[in-house]
Formats: sequence, C-alpha cells, structure tokens
Amino acid sequence: MKKLLKLKQYLSLNDSANYLSSALEDQISVADIYELALDGNLAISIRLTNQAYAKKVDLVPALELVDDEEQIEPVQADEVDEQVHIFDGIYDLAMVGEERFKIRNLYQDEIQEDSPVLSELSGFYVKHEGSIYKLLESLPVSNSEESQISKEARLESLLKSKGLTSQSQFDDPLTVFENLSINEIEQVAELVSPFNDNENNSSVPLDRHSYQLVLKTTELQRFIPSINNPSSSGTSEDKPVNPTEKRSYLKFINILLHGHGIDPGKKGGTTPLRYMMDQAGISLCNNTVRKILSEVEDI
Repeated sequence: MKKLLKLKQYLSLNDSANYLSSALEDQISVADIYELALDGNLAISIRLTNQAYAKKVDLVPALELVDDEEQIEPVQADEVDEQVHIFDGIYDLAMVGEERFKIRNLYQDEIQEDSPVLSELSGFYVKHEGSIYKLLESLPVSNSEESQISKEARLESLLKSKGLTSQSQFDDPLTVFENLSINEIEQVAELVSPFNDNENNSSVPLDRHSYQLVLKTTELQRFIPSINNPSSSGTSEDKPVNPTEKRSYLKFINILLHGHGIDPGKKGGTTPLRYMMDQAGISLCNNTVRKILSEVEDI
C-alpha cells in the first residue's frame, strides 16, 4: 500500500481507516476519522463526481442588535464577487456549514447515536487554494462577462449527459429538443437567451451535488508523523507549566482579547476567535476554546 500510495491522489474513507490502522499499529475506524475531522485534526475531502459551481466567500461574524446591544451570532458567508467558479476534482471540506453537519450525521450513525440537529452555517462549503467557496444550488445567468463561462459550461454539461454537444443545437436543433425534458428545454432556453441582463436575477437549477468522501494522500502523510512523533508538530512535553506561569499566560491572553474587543465572559465569544483561527490556519475544537476562555475569565 505504501508504494501504491505514492501514485494515488486519495483513498476512500474505508481504505484510509485500514491504512491508518496499519501505519499507526492501532485499530482506526471510519468513526474515528469522522471524529478527528470534527475536532479539526484531519481534513476530509470530497471528490466531485459531477460538475459543480461555486462562489468565493469571506466568513465574517454576523452581528445583530438584541436589547440595543450588539450580540455576536454564528458567522455569515459574504460573497467576494460575482464570479462563478467551475469545480471538478478533489476539494477539502471547509467544515463550517452543511458539510460539517453531514460529517456529524455520519459520525452519529457510525456510533449508533441520535442524529444531530442542523446548526451550522447554511450552505455547503469547500476550501480551494487557501480560500473558501460555497457550492451553488442554482446558477445565476446574465449576459455579463462573469456569467458567460459558467453558462457555456453548464450548457455543455447538460447536453453531454444526453450524448450531445453544444454544436448539436445548431446542426440539428430538433434532435436536441427531442432528447430533453420540458424542464431541460427551459434550462437550455435560459442559458442561450440573448435577453438576460444583469438585473433580472434569473437562474437555472443545478443537479444535486454528487461526491465521494475521501482523504488526500498528502493529508494522510501529514497526519501520521504528527501522531507517531508529537514533538515534531511543535508540541512540547518537557515540563508542565507551573501555576504562576499559567496565570501570567492567561493575563496576557486576557489583554490581547480585550484589545480585539472580545470579552471572554460574554456569550458568543468563541465565534470571532474561531474565525480568526480559521484565517490563521489554526484548528481547535469549540470545547477547547471555551475552556481557555473560562480560565481567562476566572483570573
């Protein structure tokens, strides 16, 4: 498997569990992989099996007024621009929206416990080249330059599923329409219409996202040394922090938090911190963040 791994981009979750079990000399289950992903220790990816469309977003804390005071709510995703990106390949899950709920649901199934209640950010999000993208459920169409490439890609994909090409609509349009359903004909008409403008907010529905959950081989190769040699990942176990040192560290953290306008004792304080950590590429579970905040509040 080690030699074969060099030639592979990814492994299925079952194959990944077997590989990790062998490499770590410990029994690793698919449930363990889900749990590691939920805790931010392992990145699960999706291999898209159909073409997807996405928009780049920034995650920012959403503020709302409650009793005339600003309260920090879960993050919201703001679109960066109107550009629609065409996705076809392997992408890391961002673990901020419905994709995180999917992993939580699968984890609960594996350990035979009740399904979770959806509480994540609305939408399905992936990471690509350091940015976060939201997969679209419908494709906005207009005659703008940003829309043209995605419209042509969607038209080609729709016709290809019927054994046709975009040239077919010009060579033999009657044959094209004979192969399409009423709904698909409406989509084609919308995609080729010269009358769409930038203000009518027209859109065409997209196919349901089809994907396989996988682990990239590069992620497996990163993860294994971090478990076998914890010290190499920057973890120091030379000596424990004494109470006086810990109190000094907590005071220092408290000053930094207030400098960013974060009150460690205020409800919702973990949200801006999680956002800042995500931007910095740091992974800590919510329970750890809450524990640290409670210790800072107690000093």
